[in-house]
Amino acid sequence: MEKETNNTRAKIIQVATRLFMDNGYQSTSTRQIAQLAEVTQPNLYHHFSNKEAVYVGVIESLLGDVNEELVNIVEDQNLDTINKLQKFAECLKTKHPFDFDLMMHDFRTKLTKETQLKLFTLWNQSYKKPLLSLFEKSDFAIRTGLTPEVATTHFLNTLSPYIKTEQSSSSLSIAQVVDLFVFGVSKK
Repeated sequence: MEKETNNTRAKIIQVATRLFMDNGYQSTSTRQIAQLAEVTQPNLYHHFSNKEAVYVGVIESLLGDVNEELVNIVEDQNLDTINKLQKFAECLKTKHPFDFDLMMHDFRTKLTKETQLKLFTLWNQSYKKPLLSLFEKSDFAIRTGLTPEVATTHFLNTLSPYIKTEQSSSSLSIAQVVDLFVFGVSKK
């Protein structure tokens, strides 16, 4: 019975991930999730108290999976900082199916303050903390006046347009984005 419960919950999370990714929080309903997961709405509510709880489950699942890989990248002693940044960005591009901007908009505008705090804490632990560690231990010096915290925030903001699920063919490669981030546009 416990295995069946876990399978149902996992199926709901899988379906909800796709719907939230494609439509955002606001445009996804529990009815759609239940229908595509092939469960009744009462069964969905047996596993999750409401749509917000489903969203939290989706984000927790996503962040947990991605965090493990990000930590491994940061701790890889065979890679220099630039290669770690490239692998970090590639991981987010391939493993993080959400549009960052849409996800952050949903966090800030559609969820209760309690849920916002919980998800921002999870996001900080799962994505920001490993990247901050990478910049703190970087094998290149960060420009005077900048902190690893600023570099971390700026790197994630810089990546945002390049890790969306649908990208134009003219967008830069991850290697080009990292190079531009690290070395800028100056010829010198």
